[in-house]
Amino acid sequence: MIMDFNEDVRFAAVADSDGQILWNSQRDGLKNLVSPSETKQTMMRALHGWKENANAKNYLGSGLYSISSYEKIKRISIPLDNGKLLFCTMSNTPLTKTNINRRKSYGHLADMGKILSIVDFIKSQK
Repeated sequence: MIMDFNEDVRFAAVADSDGQILWNSQRDGLKNLVSPSETKQTMMRALHGWKENANAKNYLGSGLYSISSYEKIKRISIPLDNGKLLFCTMSNTPLTKTNINRRKSYGHLADMGKILSIVDFIKSQK
């Protein structure tokens, strides 16, 4: 569903609390910018970061998501139930009618409202 909602989503995966990838999908026709082993290491660092920041929950509430933006992509991590993690990458060169040549758009925003509504929908189906 996440891949369908926005053509800028390049990759999506769900990992368990130990960093094992339970599910993943990559946009057809795109080559990896990062090797699968580096992607897994990145997911492990994200999982570790969410675990480290769990103490902030008492003061700030539950974490919703984190975005790291790079020249070529954005990396998004979303904590799920039972220590699982949703990890997505999005292009930083969005394809729109006004940006048909896929020029870089560093201010290009990830539509987190849509992504989180999909996560909430999936949780409600359990």
